[in-house]
Amino acid sequence: MKAVASALFMAAVLFVATPGGAAQSVAPPPGVAVCASCHGAHGEGSTTGAPRLAGQNPQYMSHALSMFKAGSRASPIMQPIAQGLTDADMDVLTRYFSNQTPPLADTGSPASPALALAGKQLAETGPEACFSCHGAGGRGNGTRYPSIAGQPVRFITDRIHEFQQRARQKTPQPGTMTAVSTTLSEDQIKASAAYLSRLPR
Repeated sequence: MKAVASALFMAAVLFVATPGGAAQSVAPPPGVAVCASCHGAHGEGSTTGAPRLAGQNPQYMSHALSMFKAGSRASPIMQPIAQGLTDADMDVLTRYFSNQTPPLADTGSPASPALALAGKQLAETGPEACFSCHGAGGRGNGTRYPSIAGQPVRFITDRIHEFQQRARQKTPQPGTMTAVSTTLSEDQIKASAAYLSRLPR
């Protein structure tokens, strides 16, 4: 089964942009086809909730995969996939996706200007401003704080709801995303998601 899967991965062909803007056909590394089935051919993410991998910090992605593999981060989808990856596999895959620059997933559904403005204010100057941890423009800050720029609306919304659910089960430590999530109303979550999903990465 692994041999068949490996052959399929190697046979897959994606198109990526060259520095000059032209499309170039390249063979992706083994494993990309599995990632692409949820995250999109170039890691653009999905309007149904799969996060954007394109442009993400490769060290952050490798760390997340290691946690899924160890079982310290829960996901019925990602855990079995990560368990089949070696450290070398993770390094190759995360570096591949970190260099992809596809269009944003949510460009087909424009947000209202008022909603996007409210989200901008929360991200830049709110009491728990997103960019204070996730870096300027939400582009990430080291291995601990991932890029949130360009993440699909559904993913951002679902992820914050997950943090809120955790907070209801156990008192969160101050300064964590779980704690921050408890300060956000549904309207603020919608506004933040609308703004962040349109940011370039």
